[in-house]
Amino acid sequence: MKRIAPLLVMLLVGCTDVPSPEAAPMTNLEALAASPRAGILNAVIEIPAGTVEKRQYDTATNTFPIDLRNGQPRLIRFLPYPANYGFIPGTRMNKEEGGDGDAVDVFVLCGAVPSGTVMEVDPIGIIELLDAGERDDKLVALPIDPTLRTVEAGDILELPEAARNILVTWLLNYDPEDGAELIAVKGKADALATVERWRTK
Repeated sequence: MKRIAPLLVMLLVGCTDVPSPEAAPMTNLEALAASPRAGILNAVIEIPAGTVEKRQYDTATNTFPIDLRNGQPRLIRFLPYPANYGFIPGTRMNKEEGGDGDAVDVFVLCGAVPSGTVMEVDPIGIIELLDAGERDDKLVALPIDPTLRTVEAGDILELPEAARNILVTWLLNYDPEDGAELIAVKGKADALATVERWRTK
């Protein structure tokens, strides 16, 4: 019985409710620096890989509610997100300069991590897109933590061509209402230059 008791405690603790992304308040994620150190970026994950709920960081509540369109929750009616999706804090693609008004978006290639995860990442490239006449570029990055990586590449052009094609195809098809258009797929140097261009501090 003495051996069973700790196991029961562990099982009970493991079954407690985990706060949903809407209910889990965070620190002010927008206040994070875009780059904790040279060549490395912070990424805030809004949407875990493999999910279909379109979540967006709410600066007023520091939570990750499901985005709404016409009053209805936005669910992806295509394939689920092929990678963790989020943004680079400390950046803003200004509308006055042709951006969409949001922080620079990022795909982090690794297994699924929860909404609200802040990761140090290595940017390896960028998929440049035009959405409703506005730039809506997507960085592609790998986790700095080697235990989280599922692929190794120093530049997006070193990824398997099929992997690049999956990301581009998904972005061009997951939301027909947006009608995104591909401009170009560029490497690491252009990814870092994009972050510098849109840095807010």
